[in-house]
Amino acid sequence: MTLYGLVDTTIRYTTHENANGSGKVQMGDGVLTGTRFGLAGTEDLGNGYQALFVLENGFLPDTGMASQGGRLFGRKAYVGLSGDFGTLKLGR
Repeated sequence: MTLYGLVDTTIRYTTHENANGSGKVQMGDGVLTGTRFGLAGTEDLGNGYQALFVLENGFLPDTGMASQGGRLFGRKAYVGLSGDFGTLKLGR
């Protein structure tokens, strides 16, 4: 099993944010790939067959709240079987 993740965030400073000319520092979600963590794994079943799974969750780096409408493992969630026939995956 593999635990993986990526934090893609931006820090932005804006000048003249209000009438007084004050600046503002903001942290937000990144623009390239999206912040995520996930679990992935395979299990050898013998005779050339493998079971596999992926559970991947997106979240906002500044608040920690779940992305994808608040769904747990909203980015990817599937199980599968692979063998000499190819790979079959079920889920989203």
